[in-house]
Amino acid sequence: MSDTSTQRALNRVESTVLHEHEWEHLYQREKLENGLTILVPNWNHRSYLPRSLRSCLKSLEHLEASGFSGEIIVVDDASRDGSQKFLRSVQLLYAEPRLRTLFLPRNLGLPRVRNLGMRMSKYRYVCLMDADNELVPANLPLFLTSIMDTGAAVVHGNLIDTSEGRILGFRSGRVAAMRLTVGNNVDAFTVVDASKLLRAGGFQSDPRLYAYEDWEMILHLIYEEEKVVFVPAVMGYYYRNPGSMLEETLDTQGTEETEVGSTQHSLQTVSLVRRMFAQSGTREWDPTRVGYIYHPAVGYIE
Repeated sequence: MSDTSTQRALNRVESTVLHEHEWEHLYQREKLENGLTILVPNWNHRSYLPRSLRSCLKSLEHLEASGFSGEIIVVDDASRDGSQKFLRSVQLLYAEPRLRTLFLPRNLGLPRVRNLGMRMSKYRYVCLMDADNELVPANLPLFLTSIMDTGAAVVHGNLIDTSEGRILGFRSGRVAAMRLTVGNNVDAFTVVDASKLLRAGGFQSDPRLYAYEDWEMILHLIYEEEKVVFVPAVMGYYYRNPGSMLEETLDTQGTEETEVGSTQHSLQTVSLVRRMFAQSGTREWDPTRVGYIYHPAVGYIE
């Protein structure tokens, strides 16, 4: 069995054990298809939660105005910065029935939290959003419509790259190509078909892939011949904050080709992912497009 097959088999076992023993009562087996779950994993991002939750609530208003339903799930991964107190206060003050929270008693890590949140989601379609980022509310219905129309596993759009109040440019705005075997340019800030991602084994929790689970997932979906669709619109704001995973690992998100992290861990992880998905070395610089471009107003764009 190949490395990637072995890891995914172990990940399925781990997810099953986690689900059956602890969170089975939260799992939504029959998911609705007429709406969207906004999933916000949080770990020690108390200072950013007001901004992200405000954009989530505004996004629900736009979804409802477009004829869709929606919910927000915040899974707090055992934060120690007051996040849980803040989230409880929000629920008490506003009694928002569309906001669901789960407070984990111990830290599980981002891949497991995302997998758990997708299992909890009421809706088949899920917007994955980190707690320190922000949605563009008026555009979210475009992405939901696009994933419904195309049957994609993932739809992604432009993200406005921001740091210290300055706009640095865009990320995640290139259609998927085989150059992804060199470095990732599709951020996890996307709308996904949770059923398809969970069926594929979910996000990997292998510690060797720490901070690169998004890259492994997008490549895995492409190799499973699932659709990855780029929608030419802005999905949200990506904030590059001091201490974030991006800054700590110098990962490849938002870069085009070969720039990789300089730490020993990063180099080993990049080698591992390349071994999984580009063993022959023939695809590394292949510009062949494997993703699609789609906009609900015009359909597929060649």
